[in-house]
This record gives sequence, structure tokens and C-alpha cells, in this order.
Amino acid sequence: MRVLVIDQCSGSKQVPDWFTPYTADEIDEHSREELLDGVRERVPALRAEKLYTGRQQQFITEACDRLRDAGDEVDRVFVSAGFGVVNESEELPPYEVTFNDYTTAEVRERGEKLGIGPDLRSLLSDEDAYDIVFVALGSTYIKSFDLPAVLAELPPETTGVLFNQPEIAEEERSVRSIPARTAEAKELGTIVVAVKGTYLQQFAENRTQRGEPSSTEEIIEWCTSPSTSQTTLDGT
Repeated sequence: MRVLVIDQCSGSKQVPDWFTPYTADEIDEHSREELLDGVRERVPALRAEKLYTGRQQQFITEACDRLRDAGDEVDRVFVSAGFGVVNESEELPPYEVTFNDYTTAEVRERGEKLGIGPDLRSLLSDEDAYDIVFVALGSTYIKSFDLPAVLAELPPETTGVLFNQPEIAEEERSVRSIPARTAEAKELGTIVVAVKGTYLQQFAENRTQRGEPSSTEEIIEWCTSPSTSQTTLDGT
């Protein structure tokens, strides 16, 4: 299968003790290349997947690794409040910017400036269509672009998986939304910000054990249901 995971940056980042993270003003004044080599004498360069250390990001990293081990082609990008849409392998300097720092109007303005919507649409307009696209974004990050316009690029054979967006999912035939709020966090025994990552972990575990999902409904079931191995390990 071809799978795309649209993740988001986290407030928690891997930052060496000796480095002061870049601010939004510094990021906006320089290119990424300049920030890595030119603005300061010594700057750590970290792959995006290593830079973001939030619980969701860690869980999704584990899920992507499992899917790749099962033979799937997995692409993962982050929606970054500092740099827009970045591939997991791209190197970034540590920075302190999240969309949670902005008002809704400012989020939309910054998203347009960073070209988030067009970059996501171009990912989905690839001739080699994805089988599944997971949009693992919180509500604030979704405000940084026009989600319906991005979903309109999904080919008919692609299943889109959203979280906490039932109204948007209802408008698209091949898109489903899964609730990922406090009630689901309690049921899963985790915290709210980790629910989406937990769902992707469960999907990857089911994929490993059961092969490829045969329908959109099965994709959602695998996200929301523990695999056999989980059940065994939990002793229940």
C-alpha cells in the first residue's frame, strides 16, 4: 500500500542545552538554509522526525516504522508553524513556534504565507495515488489551510482519515472522521494529544497481523480496535 501521514509539529522539541531556539521573527527573516548555516555560528540540524518529540509524534513514528516493515510505502510530512509543509527527512533548526501561539485569523494568514494548502494539494495530486491518507492534525492546525479544498484532490480510490471532523467527512464519499477527544483518551488509557497517534499505532499493528485492509470500514475498524497481539500482551 501507499500511505501518506500528515502530522503536525509539536511544542515539545529536541533542543540541545547550549542552543536557544529560533523565534518566529528570525524564521521569517531568513531562509531555512540561512538559519542552518549563516545566521548563527553554531546551529544543530535535526531531521523533522527527530526534532518533534511530542507523544503523538513518537507514536506515529512507531506506526510508520511498522507499516514500512510490513512492506508499505509510507510518506510522512509535518505541518509546521515555522516552515510550512516539511518532509520527515528534512533537516530543521530548533525553533519555538506553534500555531497555538496565534489567533485564528493569524493562523490563516500565516498558513497562506507558508503555502500550506497548495503544498498539501500538490502531494495528493501525484499521479501515483495513495491508498490511505491520514490527516493527524489538531483543530488549530487545520485552520492554517482549506481542508475541503485539499480533500477535493483525493482520487476516488483513496481513503482519507480525519479526526474530530465529522461535518467535513460527510461531504466526501471516501473520507471518514474518527472521534479523538477526552472520552476516547480515557477508553484508550492515554492523554488526548496522544489519541491520534494511538489510533495509527493500532492500525499498523492490525496491518502487520491481518494483511491489507479490504475496505474503508476495515481501515477505521483497525484504527479503533486493538490488534490480537495487543490484547494478548495486556492479558485481557
